[in-house]
Amino acid sequence: MTTVSGRLDRIFGSLEAAGYSRTLQRSLLPDWVTSDVLRDDAATSEIAAILAKRLGLRASPLFSQPPHVESLRRRDTKYKRSIPNRSKNLTAATSVAVAVAEIVAEEYRVPLKPFPDTAGSLRDHARKEFPGNWLGLRNLLMMCWAHGVPVVYLADVGDASPKMDGMVIQTAKRPVIVLSKASPLWAWQLFVLAHEVGHIALGHVEPDEILIDEQLGADSYALTDGDTDERAADEFALELLNGRPDASYKLSDDRVNGATLANVAFDYGKKNWVDPGHIALNYAHNSGDWKVGVSAATTLQGDRPPAPLVINEAMWREFNDESFSDDTREFLSRATGTIEA
Repeated sequence: MTTVSGRLDRIFGSLEAAGYSRTLQRSLLPDWVTSDVLRDDAATSEIAAILAKRLGLRASPLFSQPPHVESLRRRDTKYKRSIPNRSKNLTAATSVAVAVAEIVAEEYRVPLKPFPDTAGSLRDHARKEFPGNWLGLRNLLMMCWAHGVPVVYLADVGDASPKMDGMVIQTAKRPVIVLSKASPLWAWQLFVLAHEVGHIALGHVEPDEILIDEQLGADSYALTDGDTDERAADEFALELLNGRPDASYKLSDDRVNGATLANVAFDYGKKNWVDPGHIALNYAHNSGDWKVGVSAATTLQGDRPPAPLVINEAMWREFNDESFSDDTREFLSRATGTIEA
């Protein structure tokens, strides 16, 4: 980070010690905060206030001697699907995600309409209201927004700080789903989204709670989890996407390649209103052959845009130019990776 005033440097140092890297801090500041502004001691108060707002912190403790970090609002956080000995420090990603969630929850005008508490009834509703060849990423996104539940993709945070795969933030007005799995595949994001929808529908997230699914990947895709909420969310997701909670796809030929699996998955999926990419990943989980499963999901996606772009395009369609101030719009764009930071 460029040279900064002594007072601001102490604030940056305090935030860094609390888990917010200096690269992250700089990435959260508006474009008008230039190198010259950072060296100006008179600008310290405004810069610290911006960082506090975008990290969900109280501003006044940052001006204490010495500065210290204090959350603006207490929330209970449930950490799920952590891989033993590989748990990440998600402080920075969580803070940014909460700030984004609070903004979109406040500005979204569609009333909250609770999801049905059974996956079968929600699937029937989706098939009727958001038809297509199958229940895929786009129609599930549309259904969430129509129910007053925003869905946002959180891009890389600062200097590629660790991220979770998915989370639900219960704001004062509505739940918000934040996806952040580092994958361009629609099928991966579809399963994570369906899992988070399951948490909401089943009432797993209480007021002022955050539920974080640290990793929903090859090591934890529809596992027999020791956590009852996670098992229930998996079963909900599987029934929502497949019409049955025990969906398990296998092929008799162990020598199948990605192209063959893609063809079989497409034919079956179209007949049974099941996303073919999801079938490919489900097959990978059951067979252990993730190379073939991911290859098939990639083939099925073809030249369609990366899933994070699709998720955030759906978000921006729900707001107009007057929804946010210029600084807030810039922050959302940076946090979602929809402009150059």
